[in-house]
Amino acid sequence: MLLHVAAQDGTRVYEFLNITTSPRQAALGGNAQSMWDSDPNMSLWNPALMNPETHSKLAINYVNYLTDIQSGTASYVYQYNKRNFFSIHGQYVDYGEFIAADEIGNVTGDFNAKDAAITLGYAHNLNDFFTVGANLKYIHSQIESYTSYAAAMDLGVVFHDIDYDTNVALSIRNIGTQFKPYDNLKEPLPIQVNLGISHKLEHVPLEVTATLHDLQKFDISEQYKEDGREVSKMRKAIDHLSLGAEFFPQAGFNLRFGYNFKRGNELSTDATKNFSGFTAGFGLRISSFRLEYAHAQYHSSSNTDHFGLIIDLENFLQPRYY
Repeated sequence: MLLHVAAQDGTRVYEFLNITTSPRQAALGGNAQSMWDSDPNMSLWNPALMNPETHSKLAINYVNYLTDIQSGTASYVYQYNKRNFFSIHGQYVDYGEFIAADEIGNVTGDFNAKDAAITLGYAHNLNDFFTVGANLKYIHSQIESYTSYAAAMDLGVVFHDIDYDTNVALSIRNIGTQFKPYDNLKEPLPIQVNLGISHKLEHVPLEVTATLHDLQKFDISEQYKEDGREVSKMRKAIDHLSLGAEFFPQAGFNLRFGYNFKRGNELSTDATKNFSGFTAGFGLRISSFRLEYAHAQYHSSSNTDHFGLIIDLENFLQPRYY
C-alpha cells in the first residue's frame, strides 16, 4: 500500500517533479513558465527559457509545504557562447517521518520518505525569435526501505518577440522511465505538457502571463462538486488555466499576483470565502542579490510560504577578481 501512496494518484510516480518550485512561479498562479528574462528558475520548467540575462545567475528556493513537507530547489545557468547555454538544477522533497504499522495496526516504529532529482539542461538560440532546449534528469526516491530511480527528459521551445515584449513557451516534461521500481512494478512518470504566454504592456509597468498546464490530459478535475453534481466540461477546461500579473517587472522591487483556477475550484467552499487559488508575492533586489517571497492560498486551513534568493554571481565576484 505504501507504494501506491507514493504515486499520489495510484497511477504515476515522482509527482514531486510537477510541484511549484520558485516564489515567482508560486506568486503568478503556481504554473507560470514563459518569462524570457533574468530568472534562472524558469529553465527548470522549460530549458529553452535560458537566455543571456540568466547567465551566471544562481537561484535557491525553499518552501515549508503542506503538512510540513520540506521542499527546495537550486538552479544555475551559464552562457557558453552567443547561442549556447547550459544549466544545472537540484530538487528535493522531504516528506518527514511516518508511523509504521503491520497488517492489523500494531505500531512497529517509524520511517521517512524523500524524493530528489538532478537536472542538466542545454539550450540553443536558433535566431532572434526562437530558442530550443532539453533537460536530462536523474530521479531518486526512497520510502522506508524501498528505493526507486529513473531518468527523464524535458523538451522545450520558446518564441520570443523582443520588439513586442511577448513570449510563447511550449514544454513537454518528464518523458522517461523507471530503471528500478519500488517493488518490481514499473509505473509511468508524470508527463506534463504546458503552454504559456507572457506579455509586457507598452505604457504600463506590467507583465501579464497565462499558462495552460497539464494539456496531456483533458480531465484533471475532481468528478463531483460539493453538492453532488457532476463537474461540467467547461469547468474541466478552465481548470487547466492559471493567470499572473507582475508590476514593475525586473525592477528593483516588484509585486506579483495570480490565480490558479483548479485550486480555486476544488479547494474553495460555498460556506466561506477563503480565497483559495489566489497567490501573491514580491521581489526585492539589493545589489547582486534578489530576495523572493510568495504566499499561496490553498484552503482556509492550508497555505504555503515560498522563500527564494537569486544571486548574480558575475557581478558579486567581479570586484573580488579586480
